[in-house]
Amino acid sequence: MEGNMKKILVSHGFGAGWSTWNSGEIGEYMLTYQPVIDFLESGGKFTETDIGGYNSKKLHPVLQQLADDCKEKFGVEYVCMLGADSGLRVETVYGPFKIYEYDGSESIQYRDEQDWIDA
Repeated sequence: MEGNMKKILVSHGFGAGWSTWNSGEIGEYMLTYQPVIDFLESGGKFTETDIGGYNSKKLHPVLQQLADDCKEKFGVEYVCMLGADSGLRVETVYGPFKIYEYDGSESIQYRDEQDWIDA
């Protein structure tokens, strides 16, 4: 199963989802954005000022890099990164999965989960 391992970014806090608040290819790109994964795995944390909140007009350098990369790759002027300070964590997944979002809180759902209620 090691071959199917993938590291992804999931925002567990309520407020805004990390990848789910961006559509299609951009959301998928953000899900596995390696510079943010590396930053978090090295002990980094984002705060509200890092995402341009309060009186800050400047993004954290890693988030600015993501914004620049998305602009170049997808031609977009804005990428929602509000989920960066809402419990954004690196998770390891194996096999097919999808990200479920409720009120900004994201969770991982696996295709083969057997916890469905059969009416």
